[in-house]
Amino acid sequence: MKDDLCTPASCPVCRARFRGAPQCSRCGADLIPLMLLATHAYVLRQAARKSLRQGDFQAALDSAQAAQRLHSTAEGSLLSVICSTVANQLYGQPQRPA
Repeated sequence: MKDDLCTPASCPVCRARFRGAPQCSRCGADLIPLMLLATHAYVLRQAARKSLRQGDFQAALDSAQAAQRLHSTAEGSLLSVICSTVANQLYGQPQRPA
């Protein structure tokens, strides 16, 4: 599953396109906190994948959902659905939604 380390597509202050710099090219806003959130979400998704491979489905679900709360992505949403489905089938109970 692809999960590139992407950050928000635009500056939250002026909506300028994100260019990968720690400062907005248009308004000068500090984008480092957003970059750190996206990085943390990426690490959580990697942990979710590792937990899936190890058979710890509840930990996988928890990590995937935490990642989505920090930085929602389409790939992250799919990972959450997969984790939820596997955990639900294993434990026979609905899991909390992402």
